[in-house]
Amino acid sequence: MAESNPHITHIINTREILRHRLRAEKMVSVDADMLLFFQKGFPKRRVAPDVFVVWGVPQKRRRSFKLWIEGQAPQVIFEFTSRETQDEDLGTKRAIYARLGVEEYYLFDPYGEYLLPPLRGYQLAGEEYVMRTMEPLLPPTFNGKNGNGSLTGWRLMSERLKLELWALPTGEIDMPYLLRFYDPATEQWLPDPGQAMVERELFAKQATEAKTQAERESIARRAEAEARRIAEARVEREAEARQNAEAEVTRLKAELEKLRAKISQHENKSN
Repeated sequence: MAESNPHITHIINTREILRHRLRAEKMVSVDADMLLFFQKGFPKRRVAPDVFVVWGVPQKRRRSFKLWIEGQAPQVIFEFTSRETQDEDLGTKRAIYARLGVEEYYLFDPYGEYLLPPLRGYQLAGEEYVMRTMEPLLPPTFNGKNGNGSLTGWRLMSERLKLELWALPTGEIDMPYLLRFYDPATEQWLPDPGQAMVERELFAKQATEAKTQAERESIARRAEAEARRIAEARVEREAEARQNAEAEVTRLKAELEKLRAKISQHENKSN
């Protein structure tokens, strides 16, 4: 593994971003920091790319990548260069990758100390690499903001990945530059795993809050319905009581009239 947290972060993030990006393709493998043996019978003839992408082989658990077994060399390789690895990344590894037929080779320096600009790309032309040219550019916007605020970055287009690779300044001492991936087809930045986790946690929190609010509203609706039922039942009882009282009054009046009539008849007979 690389010797610093920014290198480790970039290796893991790049692997996970590209795995997620290519998850719908059955015959593509994205691996990181894995020994790649390129000549059978010669175990010392090996390299360990930081991240490599191979079309034509499935994604699966591997202890190592043996070229004579897989039958396909990587088409895209990333190296996150450092003080200890820069000479190898620009010398031995570059020569091996060209000989293996790796189409696109990218180097990124998160500190900006060993590569200027911090992103460099090579395209295979025949059996040799040609370094691609770059110019500082303002990155595309995302949710109304530039990918890194308003600072300029450096861009390379990967024809294999169909993504733009951006080296963006962060303004932070512990990791001055960040490698980001941009999809020009959808005009969206690909979220890194940390960002995706934060968004997932935010979504889960919002879903929990929405569920709690829905439960509260449901309880309130049930309470309101129960109160309405009780009130309606009370109104019905009161109406029934009034009807019964009115009926009793009517009966009593009728009894009184009958009694008066009997009294009147009795008086008439007496006279």
